Amino acid sequence: MFRLNRTLLPVLLLPLAATAQAQAIQFGPPIRTFTQAEIEAVEMPDLAYEPDPRIEADFEKYYFFHRDNTSFDQAFADITECDALAHGMTKYGRDWPPTVSQTTNDLGPVLGKMGILSGQMFDAIFGSGKRRWIRRYNIRTCMYFKGYDRYGLEKTLWQAFHFEEGLGRENEKVRLAALLKQARVASGPKPQLAVLEP
Repeated sequence: MFRLNRTLLPVLLLPLAATAQAQAIQFGPPIRTFTQAEIEAVEMPDLAYEPDPRIEADFEKYYFFHRDNTSFDQAFADITECDALAHGMTKYGRDWPPTVSQTTNDLGPVLGKMGILSGQMFDAIFGSGKRRWIRRYNIRTCMYFKGYDRYGLEKTLWQAFHFEEGLGRENEKVRLAALLKQARVASGPKPQLAVLEP
C-alpha cells in the first residue's frame, strides 16, 4: 500500500493552494473616465450647517465621505463599488428577512398558520429599517477600508445627495445622480469638520 510522506504533503499541496488563490483574486470593474466638463456639471452639494447637539446625535445615519488626493473618477469607482456591495449584502444577509419558519418559532403558532403572509407582514414592518441599517454599516466599512474619512452632516443636507433603500431599490436615475454628487464631495476640498470614527 502506498503511504504519503507527511513532510512532503505541504510541498505537494502548494501548487493547489496557489491555483486556488489565483482564482480567488478578482478585479473591480473598470474605472469610468469623466471629462472636466462632466465633473463640473455635477452639482457640489451644500455641506454647511450650524453645529448642534441634536444634529450630531444623528451622525450614525447622516454622513458623507472624503479622501485627500483622490480624483473624481476614483471616488466614483469606489463609491459605486461599495454601494453595489452594500446593496447585495442587504439582500443576502444571513438571517434577514426571516423565513416563515423563523417567524413561527419567534412569534408563535398563530403567525405560522398565516403562512407566507405573516412573513411578508413581518418583513414590511421590521425589514426595511433593518436593511437600511445593514446597508449603511456595509458602506461605512467598505469606504473605511478604501481609506476614506467619514464626516457628519445635517439630515436635510444629507437627503439632497443620498438615498435610502429598505424593501426596494431606488430608481436608477436617482441613484446615479446621488452617487455622482457623493463622488464630487469625496474628491472635493477637504471638509472643515471633525472626522468621525469609522
